[in-house]
Amino acid sequence: MKASKKYKSAGNEPLQVLEEPAVQYLATNSMKVILGGKGSNLHVVNNDIDLIEITRKGLKKNTLFFLADYLGISMGQLSDLLHTSHRNLQRKDANETMDSYKTEKVLELASFAVRGTSVIGDADGFREWLKYPLPALGNKKPLDFLDTTFGIQMVSKILGRLEQGVYS
Repeated sequence: MKASKKYKSAGNEPLQVLEEPAVQYLATNSMKVILGGKGSNLHVVNNDIDLIEITRKGLKKNTLFFLADYLGISMGQLSDLLHTSHRNLQRKDANETMDSYKTEKVLELASFAVRGTSVIGDADGFREWLKYPLPALGNKKPLDFLDTTFGIQMVSKILGRLEQGVYS
């Protein structure tokens, strides 16, 4: 998906069109599917400010069920990625709003899942890829690194190399 911008040139030269790639997290429909569709309180995401506002307001706990299902992991595994106990998540009501830290992490994981699915080709392939040991990760699984922002960035770089056709 590319956006075109026209820039005026000096003199009589024709206008040049610059093609810019669309930002991956703007695939709001994909993020909405990952986080529960109409049932999630994820609204339109047009830019970083929208993500900041959603983070500050918080997402409902029920988005976690959809994210765990999409990633093909248990709620226990997801609670580990969120640095909280599974029991602590179980105590919360499904419609209870999560704090900004957990919301930010959930949005980060959903954004990563959108990109991963796009690069790998489909959701099933992406789930399988997450659980497959990679040489670039010291023969560890990408899923093992999704508990930190730095780990998500590292695994995202591997997705970028795959996207460019570089063996990883």
